[in-house]
Formats: sequence, C-alpha cells, structure tokens
Amino acid sequence: MFGEAQHIQPNAALTRNAPATAGSVRATLWPTLALDTGERLFDELYVWTERYQPTTMQRARLQLSALRKAFALLELEKRDHICVTLSFGTVERALDATTDLFESNRLLMHRVSVMLRGQAERLRAPYRVHNFVDWLRSQNVAVGYRLSASRIDSEKRAIELSQPRFAKLVAPTSSRLEYWQDSLLEARAAGLDARWLIVSDIESAEQRRLARAAGFGFGQGS
Repeated sequence: MFGEAQHIQPNAALTRNAPATAGSVRATLWPTLALDTGERLFDELYVWTERYQPTTMQRARLQLSALRKAFALLELEKRDHICVTLSFGTVERALDATTDLFESNRLLMHRVSVMLRGQAERLRAPYRVHNFVDWLRSQNVAVGYRLSASRIDSEKRAIELSQPRFAKLVAPTSSRLEYWQDSLLEARAAGLDARWLIVSDIESAEQRRLARAAGFGFGQGS
C-alpha cells in the first residue's frame, strides 16, 4: 500500500543500549508517502525496545545512535531523506551532543527531518528545546511533532513549543468519515497544517480512502 517497511540491523551503538541478558533493540524504515500522488516525503527510522523499558538516559543514547545510523545510511546513499525521532527529554539532557552530531554531518543534515515528541509540562528547561528547534530551522532541517495523546488539544503546549512543519498521528479507529474529519479539524484548531499531517498505522485500502477523503496529506502503513 505504501511500500514495504524495511527492517534494518541496528548498529553496535544501538544494541549496546539493551540489557545484556534480556531485552533487545529493533529498527525499521517506514516509507511515508503522499496519499494523493504517492510522492515520498521521507523514510522514518523507527527504533523501539522489546522486553524492557529504557530509562531517560538510555532513551537519549538510543535516539542519538539512531541519528548516527540515519547519517550513515544517507552517506551510503541508502536513502534520500530520513526522519528520526528525538524526545524533549533527549534534547533537554543531551543538547550539546545532539547539536555536535548535526554539526559533524553538515553536508547531510538537510536530508534529515526531526520528529519531536514528549510532554512539554515535564520539561525543566523548555528554552533548550525552543532554541534547538530554531537552530534546526536555520540549518534547513524540517521539524515535526509526533502526537500521542487521544485528544490533540491536550498537546497544544508541546505543539506551541515545537512549532512543527509536519505532524504524525495514529489513524482513527472509526470507519466513519466524520470521525476522521473531526480529527483533522481538531489538528487544525491546534495550529497544525493539514497538508503536512501524516496518518500512521494505515492497514487497509478503506483507511487510506478515509484519510484521503478527510484531507490528510500523507500516510504510513503496511
């Protein structure tokens, strides 16, 4: 439907963050395509853990390792454009390391998009995230936000902080078009641009039809 998701072998830095006796790290590249034309926006490098819950610092190390992996794939011309997720906590606690990683890959950084996620209310120094977002934009790096709450309006503070060009949300579970349209209206009310909204977890042709009919711009799914 959207092209095959490609499971990739995590590099040594990624797997090193998993516990030695239990738990593992997995990584997948998800094609993200325009619903109308099939134009590829980017491939999202999605990293997750199995059988263990990472601490805040483990998550930061995983996300920085994923960013290194993204730059390596771009350098090898394995992909044209890759999106990586960075949590607010990673930016707040590892701002220098994150910025240095971009600086050391200046020739490739314009081919990376960053999808932020997290709860703005839990930040101790929100100005660090704000300054990082401004710096990314000055370097022509597109910034997005991953919506995770069931109600978009509950994430307004995070949206205001990240001021995303694009955003990603999980496909509504309803088969009613009105429900999908309501989700889009709620996103617009929160200040998001419908043309740059990505609907994930699309598993059927009917869901793709509903997403297109409602007015979402991009899709991601099996």
